[in-house]
Amino acid sequence: MNRLGEVKQPIERLINGAANALKAEAAVFDSGSNLICGTPVYLKKKGKAVHSPSINEVMNYGSVLVNTPGEMQTCVGCRFKDNCPATVELLCCIKADGAVIGVVTLTSFTREGHARISGNTQTYLDALTELAGLIGGLVRSREGLAQTGSFEMLVQEAFNVSRDPLLLADSNGVITQYNEAAAHSLSFCRLSTASLRHILPETTVRKVLRGIVFQEKEVSMGGFRAKLTTRPIYVDRELMSVAVRFSDETYGPENQPDYVSRIIGTSPETQQLQRMIRRLADSPTPILICGETGTGKELAARAIHEQSSRRKYPFVAVNCSSVPETLFESELFGYEEGAFTGAKKGGKIGKIEMAQGGTLFLDELGELPLSMQPKLLRVLQEYELERVGSAEKIPLNIRVIAATNRDLSEMIADGRFRADLYYRIGVINLEVPPLRQRTSDILPIAAHCLESLRQRMNTPVKRFDEQVERLFLSYEWRGNVREVQNVVEYTVNLCENEVVTVEDLPPSMRDRSGRMQAATEKKLLQIEEQKRIQDLLDQFGYTLEGKTQIAKALGISLRTLYRKLERLGTQGTPDN
Repeated sequence: MNRLGEVKQPIERLINGAANALKAEAAVFDSGSNLICGTPVYLKKKGKAVHSPSINEVMNYGSVLVNTPGEMQTCVGCRFKDNCPATVELLCCIKADGAVIGVVTLTSFTREGHARISGNTQTYLDALTELAGLIGGLVRSREGLAQTGSFEMLVQEAFNVSRDPLLLADSNGVITQYNEAAAHSLSFCRLSTASLRHILPETTVRKVLRGIVFQEKEVSMGGFRAKLTTRPIYVDRELMSVAVRFSDETYGPENQPDYVSRIIGTSPETQQLQRMIRRLADSPTPILICGETGTGKELAARAIHEQSSRRKYPFVAVNCSSVPETLFESELFGYEEGAFTGAKKGGKIGKIEMAQGGTLFLDELGELPLSMQPKLLRVLQEYELERVGSAEKIPLNIRVIAATNRDLSEMIADGRFRADLYYRIGVINLEVPPLRQRTSDILPIAAHCLESLRQRMNTPVKRFDEQVERLFLSYEWRGNVREVQNVVEYTVNLCENEVVTVEDLPPSMRDRSGRMQAATEKKLLQIEEQKRIQDLLDQFGYTLEGKTQIAKALGISLRTLYRKLERLGTQGTPDN
């Protein structure tokens, strides 16, 4: 078996994923013009045989664009010369250890594909060159690992080339990999633990898992609509995976309501926040969102993005507290090949650049390393960046939104945050109030969480009883909306009835309920005692003799009576 044939299975998975990402078909041939593998549509249109002179030309010149199939010099003698089904082809040689070992091709059989690839030849050639490099890396390590990392990482890189939502599911429909576009556009379900059945109708999923190919098929389920394209991936004639793409920018909820409405609540504070989001959505000015932990700052940022004209482009979130300071610059700005020891071959695009056309969200801005702050300030001033190891300036078209739960003014005074960055990024300050300041939102938020969980889980729970609702309204919710979500999810998992009672709540809240009940009973006893004493005062009078009779009637000493009068606030003399 030749070198490419020894890693046929991982190559097959890789080119299927890449072909879906690039909206094209793909095939791989060895240096003897023998087909190694191809996407289903390629094999159906062109078969397993290839015109050897075409392969030889690529191996001699490195890469070839065939934008007029049947009319090229190397097409002479090809069985498809006069009726080639392909409309455009890009071919690139595959190298391993300095030797050319084969050829990989990207092909389209449609006019739309011809226009798209011909109009973006360099982009597709760069992607094909990268794909050829990944295949060469697989050959260098027959176990499927290369210098760029594990095979799954290679597939992920291919996925991230596309702006369309892409998924990879196993033979049972469980989603194993997805790109950032999918995570953003299919946010109504948790992809990391989801199945195709959470997204598509059951009948469609069954067909997909039987290996039936869909090409731009309109699908709809649970408010979700899209144009669906699928490709089954076979290994030794057994379905191993399915690549899925949603395209034509039609993915998303049907008749999607105003995204701002996802910020639940009717309090004046919430309504003001919603008005501000709508008003600021299309402004290019940076926004700083402030609020306590768990109040929904990222939800507000996403609402601004989705409400704006940038909603068709990426929303890239960066948690400033989760990136090690030593990696921050390369993660945010990207780097060029050879920029530092261990730099990835071909370099890497940074988070800022990934947000081109869309929104860059910097969460927990207060944790941004001081050394990075002047570099971010320059981006906000010039709207251009330089990758690590490069002097080339890359123009940016992004909207920057930041969020923090820290007091940045105090950090500026302490020298932990730059004042110039604060004044640049905080031109517009949006405050997300804590739940304790908008208690009328608590029950609607809890009900919304319950309904969302009911759609995802098999649970009998339908509502909360009145005692639970009273407890929710009196609870301090230090974790704000996030704590509400956690409490509701806890109850949905453990409650076995349609109505959630106090006994179904987490122990900390049950303890709170017990303390509330004890306090209520104590207050009732105090009120009853105060009324009893007042009645006796009215009966016996406010004189010393009268109070002596009252103490006797209550079975307490006169001194104790005076203490109760003082504690209960009951006057020792009648009102005038």
